[in-house]
Amino acid sequence: MIKNFLFPRDTYNTSASVALLILRIAFAGVLMTHGWAKLTNFEATAQGFAPMGGAVAAGLVVFAEFFCSIGVITGFLYRLALIPLIINMSVAFFAAHGAKLTGEHNGELAFLYLVAFVVLMIAGTGKYAVDRFWAAKK
Repeated sequence: MIKNFLFPRDTYNTSASVALLILRIAFAGVLMTHGWAKLTNFEATAQGFAPMGGAVAAGLVVFAEFFCSIGVITGFLYRLALIPLIINMSVAFFAAHGAKLTGEHNGELAFLYLVAFVVLMIAGTGKYAVDRFWAAKK
């Protein structure tokens, strides 16, 4: 069961695989830049997260936004990498932004990331992912 979760045997056509690759690179790539900014300015990031757990919460966010985004882009441990991203965007949308899609301090961007990552979790990697090459060798 875990093997099927990590390395599903879905068949993809080339256009669907390219579309999934573009979505992975676009959403995880842009989110990775947010994570990089938080990582390189970690002390200020941790202070901003003080009401939610300080350095621990900031570290979890950096892990999700930067390191897990790399996993999604490359397709390495893809579905495992998506779990922290989905949790992170859920917390950002529902807790930090109060599930508001309009108005001041809305969570529209967090919601878009959340939807994209859920869709990517359901759809899988496509043909072009490290996990595909790794599973093929086993």
